[in-house]
Amino acid sequence: MTASPTIRRMGLITLLAILALALFSALLGHRAPRGTSNRPVDDYPELFAEATACPRRSPGLENARRLEELARLRADRYAYDPRDGIRAVHRYQEAEACYRVAGEESEALRAGRASARLAARVNTDYAAARLNLVNALEQERWSVALSEIHRLLLLTDHYGRHEYVDWLKRIIGRVAARASTAS
Repeated sequence: MTASPTIRRMGLITLLAILALALFSALLGHRAPRGTSNRPVDDYPELFAEATACPRRSPGLENARRLEELARLRADRYAYDPRDGIRAVHRYQEAEACYRVAGEESEALRAGRASARLAARVNTDYAAARLNLVNALEQERWSVALSEIHRLLLLTDHYGRHEYVDWLKRIIGRVAARASTAS
């Protein structure tokens, strides 16, 4: 089975973001921040690793439209809650799949483009937050680091257990304590 153009495009965008982050880190002479040994430098979860299918409970055109509307509503809320960006991309992907099941190719393409655009934005913000966290830890800017940890935890909330998420949860208390004494 071949990947859809949307999935290939999202993969390419994700790959480019990762390469840009790696290049930027290499140019900075990436070094481990003090007090954060055993930090998984490159082992962070991909936000949109799995393709999303049309929910089996009610495939079809009506369901696709409802999912696309939910996606738009979640996308509008992304600025306020990063988890809504993740949810919106998943709803767009489901809508795309349901449009395909219903035989509505033009609507599927529209939902796929919306999904790819939002996924690129969320992945870029995710890469920036990871880089900002590393820089804040290196420069001992604890309040900035704490803010980035919170954002990263929201972006990865749907993962539950992952080495990177566990690391964020381990360091948040220490960073919060340092942020409160630095003020």
